[in-house]
Amino acid sequence: MAEDKIKEKDNKTQKLTKFATMLSTLRKERGISQKKASSDLGISQALLSHYEKGIRECGLDFLVKCSEYYGVTTDYLLGISNSRNGIDLTLEEDSAAEGENSIATLGQATNLLLKIIATAKDTGAIKYIYDYYTLCVYRGALTMAKAGILPRDLFKIDFTLGKELATAAIAVEDARFVFIEDRSRTGAESIEKTPLHDVIEAAEDHILNSFYLE
Repeated sequence: MAEDKIKEKDNKTQKLTKFATMLSTLRKERGISQKKASSDLGISQALLSHYEKGIRECGLDFLVKCSEYYGVTTDYLLGISNSRNGIDLTLEEDSAAEGENSIATLGQATNLLLKIIATAKDTGAIKYIYDYYTLCVYRGALTMAKAGILPRDLFKIDFTLGKELATAAIAVEDARFVFIEDRSRTGAESIEKTPLHDVIEAAEDHILNSFYLE
């Protein structure tokens, strides 16, 4: 009985330490002071200092508020998960064994990318990705219909006209890309190898092989 209480106390101490470390790390990543963070979070600087040092244990409301403030999950804050957005980024299947042009790999990568964008806070980026993907899927479906893989009656617009209009719309989206704020230096953490890595590598190889002139 005494051993159980000791283990329970140790576990609680470890969780408190992990939370304290993560809380301090996330604030420093943003480059903001304790005074600024405490003001935004609605508590005193002294209390935030106690939380960051592991002296005090916060309540659930504050934990949720910190999660929203720093854009991470509560599990990440508590050190339970290594994923900031709660998405498992581990490789579920060995995509390399499926071949270089695997549709399954492309599907996994697309699914992963859309899951990630669904958790993002930047509404402008979300809208851009949604519109861009919709147009790309539409163009892909046009090609499949022309090849007889999809039924023609799915489309109201003529194939050729639809492709031209979709291309023009994608060009407009490309122009909007420049207005997305560049946060890449302080963005998401590195992830383990996934099908997304394979697709990005394939795309960059395709670009370099198609346009690079020696």
